[in-house]
Amino acid sequence: MHATSLDNLAIELAKNRALGTISGLAFAGIVSRQEADEIQLAALEAYNSDVRGYALAGTSVASQRVLGLHEPIFGPITSRDFFHEDCRIHLPQGVIGAQCELAFIVGNSYPDRHEIVDLETAGEIIVACRPTIGLLGRRAFGARHSDVSAVADFGLHVATICGPAVRADWEKLDQIQLTARINGQTLVTAKGSAVLGHPLRAVALLARELAMQGRQIAAGDIVTTGSWSPILQVLPGQTLSVEIETIGKISCSFD
Repeated sequence: MHATSLDNLAIELAKNRALGTISGLAFAGIVSRQEADEIQLAALEAYNSDVRGYALAGTSVASQRVLGLHEPIFGPITSRDFFHEDCRIHLPQGVIGAQCELAFIVGNSYPDRHEIVDLETAGEIIVACRPTIGLLGRRAFGARHSDVSAVADFGLHVATICGPAVRADWEKLDQIQLTARINGQTLVTAKGSAVLGHPLRAVALLARELAMQGRQIAAGDIVTTGSWSPILQVLPGQTLSVEIETIGKISCSFD
């Protein structure tokens, strides 16, 4: 994609995200994952918001099917789109649905140069966990859904809503259960093992991807795991509640 076209696409993505709108955008011109990453970074700069961390998507088989992904992707969690428990959010155009997930708070930059990236080293940097709801959506209509278009489109991230932070035994996170309810009715249950076999593998995967770009997860960042369950449709007037055993609860209402 020509540099001017790349910049224009990034500006339009940022505009749509700021306004909560969708439009026809030239995703078909993106020819590589590298271009998609460049568009994401340029769109983030145009959106003009600090980064609080990273949201992963497509880390479970069930969520990949809904999102049309072949592998996990990630996008920035911005300060403008980061919320705390029991909030109310207006659903913008293009919303796909909600992720029921876990967020990790990172204590140290990761990975250091030449550091081995695996479950053990990832576990060493985690200082707390938070039950989390993530909203996913698109800023374009009519585009063919693909991994590169999803990456360019802020990694499909719309909003992240986190509950209270607690310390947890990371080695057992694959064994604990998540329960999601809409307006008090249980819709789905899932275990942490649905995410790449273990939720902490999401952090390791992100660290490797960023390292290939010469970047790191920063100390203080929040990293979400991606959905443990299928992506849930949410509608105005509904309240989604997520409970993760031994971790806690989070809820969010939608307009």
